[in-house]
Amino acid sequence: MAALDPAAPGRPAPVADWVTIPDLFRDPFPVFERLRAEGGVHWVPQVGRYLVSSYDAVHATEMDQETFSANEEGSLQIRAMGHSMLRRDDPEHYAERKAWQPVLRPGAVKRTWTAVFERNAARYLDKMVAKGPGADLIWDFAAPYAAENLREILGLYNATQEDMQRWSQTLINATGNYADDPDVWAAGERSFDEVDVALDEMLRWHADHPDHSLLSSLLRIPDYEMPLERVRANIKMTIGGGLNEPRDALGVAAWALLTHPEQRAAVEADPALWPAVFDEALRWVAPIGLYSRQTTRDVDLAGVRLPAGARLGICPLSANRDESVWDDAAAFDVRREVKPHLAFSKGVHVCLGAWVARAEVSAVGLPRLFERLRGLDLVPEDPAEIGGWVFRGMTHMPVRWDTTAPAPAPAAAPGAVTTTAAEPTGRVAVVGAGPAGCFTAQALRRALPGCTLDVLDDLPVPYGLVRYGVAADHQGTKSVARQFDRLFADPAVSFHGNTRLGTHVSLDDLRGAYDAVVLATGVHADASLPVPGADHPRVHGAGRLTRLLNGHPDEAGVPELGEEVVVVGHGNVAMDVVRLVARRAEDLDGTDVDDATRERLVGNVRVVHVVGRGAPETARFDPVMVREVAGLAGVSHRVHGADLDAVVPGKDARLDAVRDLVAAGDDGAGVRVEWWFGLAPEGVEEVDDGRLAVRFRGPADAVTLQADDVVTAVGFAADAGSPVPPGAHEDGRVEPGLYVAGWLRTGPRGTIPDQRTHARALAATIADDLRAAGRAGSRPGLARHDDATDFDGWRRIDLRERLGAAPGRDRAKLRTRAELLAAARDVDLELPAPEPAGAARAAAVGPVTVLFGTESGGAEMVADDLRRALGDDADVRDLADTRPEDLDPARVHVVVCATYGDGEVPTSARPFHRALVERRPDLSGLRYAVFGMGDRSYTRTYSRGSELVDEALAACGGRRFGEYGRHDAGGPVEAADAALEWLDGVLAQVPVPARA
Repeated sequence: MAALDPAAPGRPAPVADWVTIPDLFRDPFPVFERLRAEGGVHWVPQVGRYLVSSYDAVHATEMDQETFSANEEGSLQIRAMGHSMLRRDDPEHYAERKAWQPVLRPGAVKRTWTAVFERNAARYLDKMVAKGPGADLIWDFAAPYAAENLREILGLYNATQEDMQRWSQTLINATGNYADDPDVWAAGERSFDEVDVALDEMLRWHADHPDHSLLSSLLRIPDYEMPLERVRANIKMTIGGGLNEPRDALGVAAWALLTHPEQRAAVEADPALWPAVFDEALRWVAPIGLYSRQTTRDVDLAGVRLPAGARLGICPLSANRDESVWDDAAAFDVRREVKPHLAFSKGVHVCLGAWVARAEVSAVGLPRLFERLRGLDLVPEDPAEIGGWVFRGMTHMPVRWDTTAPAPAPAAAPGAVTTTAAEPTGRVAVVGAGPAGCFTAQALRRALPGCTLDVLDDLPVPYGLVRYGVAADHQGTKSVARQFDRLFADPAVSFHGNTRLGTHVSLDDLRGAYDAVVLATGVHADASLPVPGADHPRVHGAGRLTRLLNGHPDEAGVPELGEEVVVVGHGNVAMDVVRLVARRAEDLDGTDVDDATRERLVGNVRVVHVVGRGAPETARFDPVMVREVAGLAGVSHRVHGADLDAVVPGKDARLDAVRDLVAAGDDGAGVRVEWWFGLAPEGVEEVDDGRLAVRFRGPADAVTLQADDVVTAVGFAADAGSPVPPGAHEDGRVEPGLYVAGWLRTGPRGTIPDQRTHARALAATIADDLRAAGRAGSRPGLARHDDATDFDGWRRIDLRERLGAAPGRDRAKLRTRAELLAAARDVDLELPAPEPAGAARAAAVGPVTVLFGTESGGAEMVADDLRRALGDDADVRDLADTRPEDLDPARVHVVVCATYGDGEVPTSARPFHRALVERRPDLSGLRYAVFGMGDRSYTRTYSRGSELVDEALAACGGRRFGEYGRHDAGGPVEAADAALEWLDGVLAQVPVPARA
């Protein structure tokens, strides 16, 4: 153990001298469970390094390459394979990674390698079938399949798949040779030399015979020539990880399904679950159990002092079973809540081969295996075996089967829905036409294409929260309603507006009339501030104010706020209130705000105090929302109680947004916003002059703010008539046939995009229940009552409101139920043709350029999918090859950008971003939308890379339109699916370019 600086924080590392390498090899999980329980960072003498076993500690090391260096002195991997990119830090690491990327990007996987995987899967399944029951699934299928795939990707055509397997295993064994076995080193050295001989020969061959392989690609890099010794080291690294990892992932996933028959049945019934099988198998048993890091300075990790130069063993095999992250972490469960596992690493060293492995295993290998071998099962008298801890996988797995399919079935695209003659049709009622109800209806139409859907709502109009809860100046978010319009244009989907549960129809009647009923009625009441005086008549709920500004027909009695207002809460609803109060009337063009209500409500306001109990780093606001407030004209800002030096700039998006407020300054113009952090409310009381005193408790002292009115933005609570308690049924099933969606399912938390994600899981649950019940659509459904509105009635209301809009406004909402019903019945209103969708709508907005900034290829794949959806006038450009002056204001630009590392612009896009920041070119007239790709496990910097590009474009005069799109890489929804749905909405928001 290295010497510690006595002044370093934290406690000395506990010594786990009870840990032995044989125990770790046989079954490391009991060892890891104890290590995690004891803190997660230990000195382990048998291994000769500190083992890092908890999720948070492993994640921390992956995010900080400056402190936890991959370039370990005396690295076993460097000895075994040479000094590859995995044992380097940036910038050297990135230069080599960039050279490897083109062949492994998702576009290349889709265009080139998936067909190779299909061919090789068929080939080795044929061989396995010929061998007959008793064949070993690992050594007769998974290993040769993975080896042949890798051989073709690399372009090592002078080797055999058997050579690849021998090289991979012996090099991997040497990399994990912590016991310093001389025989292991000798076998590794023989393979090291054999690979060099084969590589030298094939580099000469590829110089004359270029193809799609990695070796050919390396010879064609325009701006970088990798030294030969680095090519050799990186090829050996790729042979090691690129074979063993997909082999072991496939084997473990198959073993999991064969030992969990109920989950196997669900997957075979729903091929869209194969990606979930893949990710859950990687979480359950990570193929790479340990890799090394070395500290560059004294550091505190999980409360343990580590000295500079400390050698670490980072254990994703343990971190992926951390009980503080996953419930029942030791269980395999494809239906578990999706959270980001660490099997592919994070940060700058995130696995280059992730896209290859996903396609190889979840899109081809696993589906073809279970389709071809009918009745596949383990052999009880010859049990399967698993072993390893540095690398872990199946070592012995004999299988048997009943029959074989005559030929491999074609691969089902991830997310595709298949139907059979036995597929139930079903009649489903969805109560509530807000985003949760509409997303659930969309997902049910995909999961059960033969079903019939009736969507009911208490109001005469659909879209609930989108129409009345989203801030009136956030038309980009409201544009999701355009997608829902097309849902109701489907003949199998009907809208029943002005239909109240409990008045026009009972829940028992619905359950008798439908095969399934989904309750999506939401949670609408403002939660009360739990302090004395919160019931004062001048204390108002933020939800009610938002509904008033949105023209909700059931809200009446508009309050008149005074000059000074206190807003309690730092969430996005609070940001909506602040923005709508402080924004100038002339800056509300394009909104559907009720102008008369707004003038009465906020016309007197001059000072707004926004108060939250936490620091900026823990606030619940979206940083983009705060920057929007910071950019308002005529508004000044003062910030209290924020330590702006708590985190360095660029490493915490929320703190960066607060810095923008400070930079916006205090010019004394218009409305002044006072931002208060670290204050917890304690009471509200009326003082002698009729004003309110709002008392708060800070870290050191009490603070009292004077105000005319208080607005509480502290969440929502159940309505008195809620059909079920919100949050009581987290999986969405009350009982078979009755379900809850949206905030009735989760409680009052989650965003509109979250509802899309939850809807897919709920639709799968409903489909499973209907299949199990054998429902065939015999239920009669609901007869529409006399006062109900239908979808054409909504379209008439929509038309009436748009025709009545004041100059600069999107619509003038009808304020009463009577007005809404009258418009719905006005047959003299001539309805326009339905809006175009997809490429037709794209053609209507003019030529589009899709720009992407990527690190591992995900944003490039999404950009390609968007271009295809946009049609022939669209093109795609890599930000790495784009200068700001190349952006044509005559074209609409769609920016798809990933976040690199801990909140950074992707490395390849940094020159473009730097040019924007340093040169400030004039981009006036540029119209662009942004889709950010990130990972919510990086809580401080999720999607920050795309935000930085957005901010730089806006600072140069560009105008962003539509909803700010985001995708969570750890979530269950495919990035391309999320991006296509987002694009459909933002196309409706393309601004008309200003005329000279």
